[in-house]
Amino acid sequence: MKNYNIKSILLAGIACLTLASCGDFLTIEPKNFVSEDNFWNEKTDIDQMVTGTYTKMQSAAFIQRLIMWGETRSDNITDGLNCQGQLDIYRTLQEQLLSTNQFADWTSFYAVINQCNIIIQRAPEVSEKDPVFTHSDVLATQAEMTYLRALSYFYLVRAFKDVPYYTYAIQSDEDVVPIAATNGDEIVRNLIADLESVVSNALKAYPKDDNERYNSNCNRVTQNAIYALLADLCLWDNQYQKCIQYCQRVLDAKLQEYYDDYSYNSGDGAMVNVNGRSVSRNVQLFKWADDDGVGYPLIPCYSENTYGADFNAIFGNNGNSFESIFELAFTKQSDGDGYVNNSAVASLYGNYYSGTAANSRGKGYLAASDELLNDLNNNLNRIFSHKNDCRYYTSMDIDEDYTFAYVAKGVVEQRTIQTATSSNFPYAASRSDMVASYHTRNWIFYRLTDIMLMQAEALIELASNDTYAIQNEDGSIATDEEGNRLYDQNMKKAFGLIYAVNRRSIMTNTTATNPVVNTNALKIQASTTKGELRTMCQQERRREFLFEGKRWFDLLRYCRRENTLSYIPSKKGATKIVNTEALYWPYFKNELKNNPLLEQKPFYGNSDEEGNYSSTK
Repeated sequence: MKNYNIKSILLAGIACLTLASCGDFLTIEPKNFVSEDNFWNEKTDIDQMVTGTYTKMQSAAFIQRLIMWGETRSDNITDGLNCQGQLDIYRTLQEQLLSTNQFADWTSFYAVINQCNIIIQRAPEVSEKDPVFTHSDVLATQAEMTYLRALSYFYLVRAFKDVPYYTYAIQSDEDVVPIAATNGDEIVRNLIADLESVVSNALKAYPKDDNERYNSNCNRVTQNAIYALLADLCLWDNQYQKCIQYCQRVLDAKLQEYYDDYSYNSGDGAMVNVNGRSVSRNVQLFKWADDDGVGYPLIPCYSENTYGADFNAIFGNNGNSFESIFELAFTKQSDGDGYVNNSAVASLYGNYYSGTAANSRGKGYLAASDELLNDLNNNLNRIFSHKNDCRYYTSMDIDEDYTFAYVAKGVVEQRTIQTATSSNFPYAASRSDMVASYHTRNWIFYRLTDIMLMQAEALIELASNDTYAIQNEDGSIATDEEGNRLYDQNMKKAFGLIYAVNRRSIMTNTTATNPVVNTNALKIQASTTKGELRTMCQQERRREFLFEGKRWFDLLRYCRRENTLSYIPSKKGATKIVNTEALYWPYFKNELKNNPLLEQKPFYGNSDEEGNYSSTK
């Protein structure tokens, strides 16, 4: 076997051409036979290969690693149903990472990367043969593949730090050469430069789709998706001004979309036709009173006398909400042949299949941590500030005696939250399960609140003042010539972003005719420090993105920035991380065998099933 499992990658690349999926873009009939002689001749050949790239990303192996790398080691997760029988998952939770752990295998990511490389290289050749595939099509396709390649590499860097990096096409065993690991920070800067060079070539928007479960403008790469990834990369690399600028590109585009398609409708529960599809117009502007802007367009949690509307629009139903920037679409079995089941989320987080035994219904190998379970029930308020936060009820499903919390986000099809009649909680949630043995929840990479909180984080890091209010030498608050108090503008804008994200999730029973004073709203004071606002932003990210594969990477980013391990949780029964090298995964044992230039990290030594793991620490 050659390095990086290239034979498997190449075979998978050809096999994907025979797979069908959803949407107009993904309904091209495959060729009966694929070879170099009758392929790479026309536009449909490129379309099939692009389709196959998304199909690779929908694989269970790929999605599993988004969760295992980005969420499982964080303070959000503990062991769920029968987890101890899944040794690699259980050892990950215990911080007993071995080079034989199946989730250290990165083959599924390099399969995507290599296919992107191939398409980028071959696209100009096809354009020369098929005039239908124009030069602008070539540039747009290359931008799309550059994005998917960069996204895959970014996950690898955050999981492993230093990884083999290449941007050329490997199309045969003869193309394979050993590659040493490249410094992760260098890779990130290369990714930023690559994306900056192609973003103007990407499509701003695709034509409408007739399939109700597929929307090219969030299920395929757009300029907004590229700006979102650029912002994330720049935030990771401490390029805060660039992060702010790229976030603003997305915020401006979404505000314009709101004005174009949503703002002119009114009435709770009203529908609007957008690109040929009927969607809820339940998008409103949220803003802090002192925010100088018009606000941020978000889906409110309240709709038609119940709460949970934001969850249902974003994570339930058909997905692809107004707030979506980029997400992978999965399909129902009833949608026709070639449906794509999100089996990775089903196994790790849960199924909610109809007819499942009551004692295991909805439970996956992973569950919500005890810290999340006990936060509000024991009035700890370390994560959720109050019991009116809709996300506590939508993200988790908690059993009646508060002994177990399993993941609802990405699992449940719909949540309905209403006022509780007999409980120490003011609200209670019910769910609408899927009715057959399939799992159709989309996987979201970027959505609007992510953009908002990334920008807020970058603004805080650029804040020049130690406190929100600018102080004179005597400690009094500085004022301008007209007597108005002076505040740090970066901190002011950052708080406005955090406030808007938080405010849309607060349940207050407020209506236009019966306003309720919101005592749970976030507040900022003149004495609020930069550190306190930073913590506020970090807490909001945790609440907003529970179980979305972001928490561990957030903790890593905080540790990198401050050169500390203080953000890493000490989990009961788990090995305590005391070495920064332990923040990243070991290289997979098979990769070390296949690639003589890839050397295991000193921290992990020769740890494997036969070795003494503790001796490597």
